[in-house]
Amino acid sequence: MFTSGQKIFALIFLIAFIAIISFQYFKDKKRNKELFKGTYWVLLAVIAAMIFFVILNKMLH
Repeated sequence: MFTSGQKIFALIFLIAFIAIISFQYFKDKKRNKELFKGTYWVLLAVIAAMIFFVILNKMLH
């Protein structure tokens, strides 16, 4: 379905994207502490929703 070059590119892109987003998040979090209150709850909710949809998909198929 995908060539090995496309898979390598996707992996490198994903790692770079996550690294840059994480760096910016922690940099901004130091500067604006009030803006980022409760962000871990949002992260947990997103992860829980993803797990729920994966389990639901496995049960239906």
